[in-house]
Amino acid sequence: MAEINPRIQERRIEIIRAKGKRRLRMLLMVVLLALLSLSAVLISKSSLLDVDEVVVLGANSELEELIVTVANIPKSKPILEVDTQVISERIKRIPNVKGAKVSRSFGGKVTISVTLRKPSVLLSNIGQWFLIDLDGRVLERLPELPSNLEYPIVEANIKDLKVGEWVPEQVLFAIELAANLPSVLLADIAFVSLDEGIELMLFGEGKILLGDSEALESKILAASTILEQVDLAELIHIDVRTPDKPVLCRAVECSYDSYQ
Repeated sequence: MAEINPRIQERRIEIIRAKGKRRLRMLLMVVLLALLSLSAVLISKSSLLDVDEVVVLGANSELEELIVTVANIPKSKPILEVDTQVISERIKRIPNVKGAKVSRSFGGKVTISVTLRKPSVLLSNIGQWFLIDLDGRVLERLPELPSNLEYPIVEANIKDLKVGEWVPEQVLFAIELAANLPSVLLADIAFVSLDEGIELMLFGEGKILLGDSEALESKILAASTILEQVDLAELIHIDVRTPDKPVLCRAVECSYDSYQ
């Protein structure tokens, strides 16, 4: 049998040893990854990373209690299992909450930061009173008309309206209008009505007919100008549905030329 060249034999041994080292490195890497994964699982389940505290920022004590209840984050829950997005969506279902950001820290603290909705108008709806924000969300039902009125009033006829719901689109426009009336108009307006188009009901007597939402700025300017310049005694209505031809009526038989 022919002898193998010593150099070739040495090379073969080097190759076999190199393969063995690669296999050993791969095995060590697999074992290390397994140990790291196991450690991560054990740490995540450890009481060191449990929820110890839930803090609410941006709310009063009464609302804070409700937010904590709705968030439903049990103490001792592993903090890595706290789904911040799901909890945020749950909290935003509370009528007064506009936005909610949930964050967690490895110290065991979950922080809930909320931004609140602010009432913009008072809605008179089928004998009931509701506070509504600019987005049209129903924030609160009031037992009666407040004595110290802070918000303009919008009158509507929405069946089965409940706290937390959203008003219809046509009512939303009236809410935006009422909340943004110029001071010269707001001082004379008792409430905004939607009976036959948009109407601004004046204190005492009379009303302003706005019609639809087209050319609204021009209509508001025309109405404001008339209110500043004329005596409102025995007024029936001010018709600004066609703003460049406003009509002031003091008699029932007054014409509606500005609309025709």
